[in-house]
Amino acid sequence: MTTALHDWFAAYARDLEAADRPAILARYHPEGAWMVRKGVPRLLSFADLTKRYLGPAWQPPTSFAWRDLRIEPVGSEGALAIGQFVWERANGQQELISYTGMLLAVDGGWRIRLEDENLAEILRPPS
Repeated sequence: MTTALHDWFAAYARDLEAADRPAILARYHPEGAWMVRKGVPRLLSFADLTKRYLGPAWQPPTSFAWRDLRIEPVGSEGALAIGQFVWERANGQQELISYTGMLLAVDGGWRIRLEDENLAEILRPPS
């Protein structure tokens, strides 16, 4: 299970770097997902997630890399991911973001039900 989940997260990183918005959206749970930003949890419906990732406000990274990602199975139907990632913006700014995610098994695949992302450090200011 853990190897398959590491492969899943590697593919997620490739989707982000490729700005493959439909593929990114397809990684989320069909009932929506909890998003926690700055300690504030919000449950977004799949329709909300669609507007977010297919709309013009969300900007993909120019580069993306996981750091120290740890994955723990939660029974046979869930997984917890804890780590960090580096997100580079179009202006050259690089941010180190803390990450906690909960994935659930849906129709033979994994789908994100919760993501908690928070800025840990600015690694490189904007150019």
